[in-house]
Amino acid sequence: MTEPFVTALAADVPVLVITAEAVVIVMPAGQGAVLLDPDVPREHVLLRLAEEEVREEIRTVIETDGTLTRLAPEMVGDADIHAACRVVALSTDLGEERGTARFRAALAAIRAAERRLGSSA
Repeated sequence: MTEPFVTALAADVPVLVITAEAVVIVMPAGQGAVLLDPDVPREHVLLRLAEEEVREEIRTVIETDGTLTRLAPEMVGDADIHAACRVVALSTDLGEERGTARFRAALAAIRAAERRLGSSA
């Protein structure tokens, strides 16, 4: 895993951070209005796999099924969880779910426009 390096940020200038795991744009607080520009495409995160939530799930799974493992939840380390999350994130195909979400968002946008314009279809 490549750790990102941090350099001094210039005042009010967005910075692109690239690591082996992600590409992130760091926006200074004063730049929030840029995200509302209608010419700037926006994306919405539908799923986030948080390592802390995986840790909670490990505890629940182990406590629920005593036959699963002899390990105590505390014996599963941060590195184990991080590696497992990377494997799952890289090997999971959410193409069908993405298509369904896109379709549902399209329908919801159409319905919102209908309500806004006062028409009924």
